[in-house]
Amino acid sequence: MPNTFLKATQIAQMTVGLLYRDLTVAGTVWTDAVNPGEFTGAFNDTVTMRVPARRTARTRTLRAGTAIVNDTSTEFGVDVKLDTDVYNGAPITDEDLSLSITDFGAQILQPQTRAVAEGLEDKIADTIEGATYQAGMTVDADNAEFDDDLNNTDWYKVFTRSRKLLNQKNVPPTQRFALVGTDVEEQILNSDRLVRFDNIGEEAPQALRNSVIGTLAGFVIVPSNSIDPGGAYAYHRTAFVMATRAPLVPRGVAFGTTQNLGGGGSTGYFNGVSARWIMDYDYTNTTDRSLVNSWVGTAVVKDPVTPSDPASTFVLNRAVKITNGS
Repeated sequence: MPNTFLKATQIAQMTVGLLYRDLTVAGTVWTDAVNPGEFTGAFNDTVTMRVPARRTARTRTLRAGTAIVNDTSTEFGVDVKLDTDVYNGAPITDEDLSLSITDFGAQILQPQTRAVAEGLEDKIADTIEGATYQAGMTVDADNAEFDDDLNNTDWYKVFTRSRKLLNQKNVPPTQRFALVGTDVEEQILNSDRLVRFDNIGEEAPQALRNSVIGTLAGFVIVPSNSIDPGGAYAYHRTAFVMATRAPLVPRGVAFGTTQNLGGGGSTGYFNGVSARWIMDYDYTNTTDRSLVNSWVGTAVVKDPVTPSDPASTFVLNRAVKITNGS
């Protein structure tokens, strides 16, 4: 008979809690840029995210009779395509259910949910690592200007240079993150310039608050195993987009649910991140089947070199790549 030892509402609440706990990198990027519902009927499973136009003020001399010059707004879009199904399926035999499983949440759902969370993290981390960074938007952490070798790098100076580059591109000073690998994390933790604190604000989800190790030069430092141990990236939250959509619950399953992680204090971090949990029974093999999954797509936000020119070249201005020397 079908597995009925937990109600769908209990599963939903547990899934959301586990995802909140395990998502970290996703909390540093733009997850609420696209409404998941926009993907319904979208051509090629792609939604074009609208980025507002930037305008430049003009001046004229008083009493000179100079005519007003009107400027047009030039908006641009960033395509976000759902292209990956991040999932984890678990078979549960009658023998497992009757004789082995004592805590469904700990033994089945928690490992499944963690696997999906790590899959989502890897997807956005790959996008950050694989992005094309401007030659003028890189910082050499091994440059003699900072220190003679990476192990003694003054990371405060590295991030002040990164801050300068972002400031020059008029990137907003708030919601700036530094995603660092484990080797870089170790070096930063040994720095006496690291400003340590317990959280980054009450509105931030617990996963992000727990992972943050402090701030340097205005960047919230977030370590991750999803990037190269020696990697480091400084960026504004809107530099990278992660969009998710929870597939609909099929009518033929025993029960299931979809959950949007937005709300409950997560706005601006996980708002828009969705996942689905379903469960049914394969009577041929006397096996329950549990599936947790989420459809995901990522994108890099590139700005026009000349905001008023629709034909302008688009480049990544909202992020800095920190290299370890040539």
